[in-house]
Amino acid sequence: MDAADDKMRLGAMEVVMLRTIGAIVAGLLVVGLVVMGLQQVSASMHPIPEGLDPFDPDQADAFREHMAAMPALAWFIAFASELIGAFAGAFVAGRIALGARWVCGVIVGAALLGSVANWTAFEHPTWFIVGQLAGYPLVLMGVWALLGRARDVEPSS
Repeated sequence: MDAADDKMRLGAMEVVMLRTIGAIVAGLLVVGLVVMGLQQVSASMHPIPEGLDPFDPDQADAFREHMAAMPALAWFIAFASELIGAFAGAFVAGRIALGARWVCGVIVGAALLGSVANWTAFEHPTWFIVGQLAGYPLVLMGVWALLGRARDVEPSS
C-alpha cells in the first residue's frame, strides 16, 4: 500500500457521516412516499370537485365547505398517513444510521413540521391536531423500542 491508497480509504468517521446523511435522505423519502400514497387513498374517497382550487383565496369558502363534508374515514386515513409515514421513515433511517437514535428524531421532527404546515394550510378538526401532537412522541418512542436500546454510534479510532 502506498500513501495514495491511504488517502482514498474512508475512515470510520467518514463512513458514519455518509451513512447518517444517507439515512436522513432515505427516511425523508420514505415519509414522503408513505404519506403521499395514503393521502391519495383519502383523496380518492373525497375528491376535490373539478374547478375548485384549494390554493385560490377567492375559493377558500368553497374549499372549507368541501373539507367540512369530508367523510370520517377519509379524515382518519389522512390523520394516520402522517404518523405511519413518520414511523416508517424514522425506522428506515434508524436502521441505515446504525441505530443512531437522534436520526430518528430528525425524521419524526421533519414529519411534525410537515404536519404543522398542513394544519396551517387549511382547517383541520381539533381532534386531528391534538391526536397528531400526542402521536408524534409515541411514534418516536415506538421506533426507538423497535430498534432496541441502540446508542448513538461512536466510531472507533
